[in-house]
Amino acid sequence: MRRAVFAIAAATLLLLASTPPVTAHPPVPPRPPQPAESAFQIRLGAFMPAGDSGFWEDTEDVFTLDVSDFDDFMLGLTFVRPVSNEVEIGINVDFYEETVLSEYRDYVDEAGFAILHDTELSLIPLTADIRFIPGGRYRIRPGGRHIVKPIFYLGAGLGLTFWEYEEYGDFLDFTFDPPEIFLDRFVDEGVAFEAHVLGGVEIPVSRMTNLLLEARFSASEDDLEGDFAGLPETDLDLGGSSIYGGLSFRF
Repeated sequence: MRRAVFAIAAATLLLLASTPPVTAHPPVPPRPPQPAESAFQIRLGAFMPAGDSGFWEDTEDVFTLDVSDFDDFMLGLTFVRPVSNEVEIGINVDFYEETVLSEYRDYVDEAGFAILHDTELSLIPLTADIRFIPGGRYRIRPGGRHIVKPIFYLGAGLGLTFWEYEEYGDFLDFTFDPPEIFLDRFVDEGVAFEAHVLGGVEIPVSRMTNLLLEARFSASEDDLEGDFAGLPETDLDLGGSSIYGGLSFRF
């Protein structure tokens, strides 16, 4: 009996000695999240000037011109750089120009025809903004893989508006009685401080391309100097609302 127990014990020791030791391997770390891509956006939409200044009001009283006549297309380009999955920085440049034909409300020429002139407004806002994405741009699966999804964002920013306001055509000189018609051109330009807020949605159409819908409201104002058909010097409101559609290309 002792010999049997001894034989079993010896065999067990021999088996344990011949079995290689089990070593612990460190866990494989999850794949880190991939960095979010930057984006280039092209936007095309409508700009609707607010016209909240004395100059617009005086102009509408004298001429058959309304600030809504300046509602027109606006082209925008944006570069977006991510700070995190929920925060991005946008750099924007927009282009707007519209010309409106108007006439004096209460005066005509000697033949009874309207006294006409053109009014042209040009704007180039150059701005930067910070954008917040409440739900994040990506959902991240285990292992760090990004999942593209529709996103909503809100933002606010500052910048400069390069502007030019011009009137050219026939005007009345009220220093004469009756007033005399003269042909002339009045122009002023400048650079004004700008502030804006925005909101939008991006809908993915492919891994690297999104359909873009966006709305903005901007506030900007500058001093308008010059005669401008006898109207007093006053502030020119350059702000307004805009609605865009476009594409966002990530890279």
